[in-house]
Amino acid sequence: MQKQTDVATDVLQKIRNLIETQRMRPGTRLPSERSLAAQLGVGRPAIREALKALSILDVIESRHGDGTYIKSLAGLSLGWSVKLDRIEENFDLLELLEVRKMFEPRAAALAAVRATPKQLQDLRRELRAQEAHLVRYPAFVRNDFNFHEGILRAAGNQILVDISRLLAPMLLKSRQITVRSTLDLKKIYEQHQTIFEAIRLRQPELAERAMLDHLQVAGLDLISPVKR
Repeated sequence: MQKQTDVATDVLQKIRNLIETQRMRPGTRLPSERSLAAQLGVGRPAIREALKALSILDVIESRHGDGTYIKSLAGLSLGWSVKLDRIEENFDLLELLEVRKMFEPRAAALAAVRATPKQLQDLRRELRAQEAHLVRYPAFVRNDFNFHEGILRAAGNQILVDISRLLAPMLLKSRQITVRSTLDLKKIYEQHQTIFEAIRLRQPELAERAMLDHLQVAGLDLISPVKR
């Protein structure tokens, strides 16, 4: 029997092929779930999983009462073998990414306004540790986690810190998974540098944009077939 993960991967590839062969562009309306399921010869649950992945990765967007539309083709540019598998069967990597995109960009913007000199120093220290661990994946995972946690603390909102503590086990485990599909840890390090510089220079809009871009790349890494 084909695994659910493999089915989702196949469906996502088929939808990608459909978008490319029909030369769909941003603003193009996708067929309905029912129509896609019939056209691709798969069940609607698999279609929904694939559409959820595409939505989180900003390839498509749903318009209430009007259907689903192509939002951007940028997410179709990398190799595809989506990892929709669940970790310990209790949380989904893409759902976690969706939650992170809800609050981490705004937290970076707040950090650019509120970070203390000590907090900036802590962030810089984590960056230096990442640079030293570009080929030591377990160490890099910890420094990556600490860097993002430091930004959440620098946002100056205790409720946000409490939420991050609740999510901490999932956030750390997700990094242990996604780091294996990242071809170059230097890419992550450089993105972190960009975020840090925007925070250090007190530029909240740039910090928010840099964090959102970083999380988008993290989403693209989720669909990379590379494993270590």
